[in-house]
Amino acid sequence: MQGRSMKSTRIASRLFALSCLLIQAAITKAGAPEPVAVELVLAVDTSISVNAGEYRLQMHGIANAFRSPEILDIISRQPGGVAVTLVHWSLGSLNHQAVGWHHLHDFATTTAFANLVETAPRQGAGRGTSIADAIYYSVKLIEGNTYEGKSRKIDISGDPRSNSGSPPQSARDIAVARNITVNGLTIPDGDRQLVDYYRAYVIGGPDAFVLTVGRDRDFTTAMRLKLERELNIFLSSNARRCGTAC
Repeated sequence: MQGRSMKSTRIASRLFALSCLLIQAAITKAGAPEPVAVELVLAVDTSISVNAGEYRLQMHGIANAFRSPEILDIISRQPGGVAVTLVHWSLGSLNHQAVGWHHLHDFATTTAFANLVETAPRQGAGRGTSIADAIYYSVKLIEGNTYEGKSRKIDISGDPRSNSGSPPQSARDIAVARNITVNGLTIPDGDRQLVDYYRAYVIGGPDAFVLTVGRDRDFTTAMRLKLERELNIFLSSNARRCGTAC
């Protein structure tokens, strides 16, 4: 059975790689992509382990994080701005791009995206969770958009371990091989080792990290801190190079 599972994983990986090549060929034919500082997929767990109130809490928290003065300032100072999309994930066949790609570069564009996130209807509430399929889906969105980021990132947030599809690390490794960093935000819900699971099998790439937040804690604060760390990388590196001269 283990050999069959490994073979299925190899076949899925090959098919995924082929689909990405076809997407890249189509983009090349369509024209040069628009340069941005960061491409970011916010992939939020919408499986049945997340109830309606918790779903709204997550959407409200993400939206308010983008509305915060700290994130608005970071985005406005990014060279080329930031391209962001919102994904709802559970099982592979139910994954859904809840809010399409948006190019954020100022107060108006960022708050407009935040408003769409806050009002996004819930979709893809499956009975299982496949972190690997969430990563595969997110990689395809990055490979298939019209942007070219200096940094490319997937932000996986959820409360379960993967219980369906390929092992998360197989998808994680493919993402990293394509210069895409995978970060995590865990909502343990009784699983004290969930953050360790994410560290071992989910996150990867340059400066990859995972944060954790309890259901009774401030999701807005957790998301703001996460976005600050994900989006501030070029501003921090520029400051180190420039010192007080910039």
